[in-house]
Amino acid sequence: MIAVKTHKNYDSLSASENSISEENKNEVTVIGHCLLNPLTRIKGAKPPIPPDTKNANIIQLPCPEAMFFGMRRREITRDQLDHPAYRRFCRELFTPFADLLEDLAASGIKIKVIGVPKSPSCGVEITSVGGEPGKVKEFHHKHAPGPGVFMEEIIKELKKRDVEFEIEDVGK
Repeated sequence: MIAVKTHKNYDSLSASENSISEENKNEVTVIGHCLLNPLTRIKGAKPPIPPDTKNANIIQLPCPEAMFFGMRRREITRDQLDHPAYRRFCRELFTPFADLLEDLAASGIKIKVIGVPKSPSCGVEITSVGGEPGKVKEFHHKHAPGPGVFMEEIIKELKKRDVEFEIEDVGK
């Protein structure tokens, strides 16, 4: 038997506590998964400061690395993820989100995408590159300008669909 815990005060939440502010009602923010759930980051990685999501319309993207490699994955870079199978996985993962964003944009909703700086998948302005192939004692990488693989696929898909959007890393 599975025990289900319910929120005791759910019925007592007022509309004002759950409502979207007037300034945000025509905008949706699409954010990298680990910005709201740092448990999906690789072990030992310091999470960036999450954006303020209070009174905002939020769409949380899935974590492609956690879904593709699992939670016991090791450090990886954009170079290693830049592979047809991973790109295809990212496109397929994003397709239902692209459908939703296309529909929202057609309804006049402003789309803003927030990435994870230095991420090989979800970085927008800076990503992680390098990393020697083969067996190594220490993993070395550096940061370089440009998007991670997942964000690059997101950008391509939204542009292909003529969806207007803003995009930046968190903290900008």
